[in-house]
Amino acid sequence: MPVCIPALPDAAFLRPSNAMKCATHHSEAVAVCAYCGRALCADCAKSSATQRMVCSDNCAAALARADRAMELILQKSLQSARASALYSYLCGGLSLAAAVGAKFYLPSPFLIWFCAGCSLVFIASGIWYGGIARKNPEP
Repeated sequence: MPVCIPALPDAAFLRPSNAMKCATHHSEAVAVCAYCGRALCADCAKSSATQRMVCSDNCAAALARADRAMELILQKSLQSARASALYSYLCGGLSLAAAVGAKFYLPSPFLIWFCAGCSLVFIASGIWYGGIARKNPEP
């Protein structure tokens, strides 16, 4: 089977004349808009509130909205992990109580071991969710 070797770029591609050009002024670009991806020259580049380069106030506002949305999603996912940990601990405790109750009221080895096993799984999942909920989000 023949081996395909990628061709090396020709020298014309590596010349500075083929550098990225500003979308507005057609001069050499020094940055790229963090929101829309347009090439920006030194005159067009503006710094947003998060110190990322943007081409316009509209892109800066959209970038700020996207950042707020991501922060809200992160907060809600941590809140969900806390709730899942609480419910897992609750179910683990109830399963353990069922195993103890089954030992005294219904001496069925299968039921005892099944409830005890469920209790261990629920408590382990509560520990796992609790670990996720304790993680500090990156600012």
